[in-house]
Amino acid sequence: MALITAAFCVAGALVGVLLASRSSDGAAAKVSPDGWAGAVRPPGSGLPPFRLTDQDGRTVTEESVRGRPAIFAFIYSHCQDTCPSEVQTIRGALDAYGHDLPVYGVSVDPANDTPRSAQAFLLEQKMKGRMQFLLGSRAQLQGLWSAFGIAPQARGKEHSAYVVLVDRQSRQRVGFPFDQLTQAGLSHDLARLVRVA
Repeated sequence: MALITAAFCVAGALVGVLLASRSSDGAAAKVSPDGWAGAVRPPGSGLPPFRLTDQDGRTVTEESVRGRPAIFAFIYSHCQDTCPSEVQTIRGALDAYGHDLPVYGVSVDPANDTPRSAQAFLLEQKMKGRMQFLLGSRAQLQGLWSAFGIAPQARGKEHSAYVVLVDRQSRQRVGFPFDQLTQAGLSHDLARLVRVA
């Protein structure tokens, strides 16, 4: 009788894990043995000191990010393919998760990203009020690019397209290269990050 009860408990736990790893659209997240859908970032990876402004002129620093899990995406406002797709996946993952978390879009094209173009991008992507587009000079952005391993947009060369989840202590926990970013995987990892971070 004890063996039967134990078998039912194990079966119930497996069903719970499978249900927890599904998004609201029914697609299952592909979760690795470490429990994350994305790739675990190297230990010690954190946010460097930075001071940038968002699309509305508000100052954002590493200190203002600390204390809540957050999403960082590396984008530019004139992008027509990768960046809109990336931001729409983030939007869908937040909707599936059911709660908004801070989302920071970090410019990878400082020469062409302006407050006006960033505002237009957020409006077009229906992320106004849900995402801050961080702007600055190349020198101001370089620290974040380096900390996250990002190559910025350059003539004839596409930028690194990554979405990275940062925990309450501003440590990079898990990342998704664009070709592995899914709504189900991101939603799964958002929920897990809030529980464990």
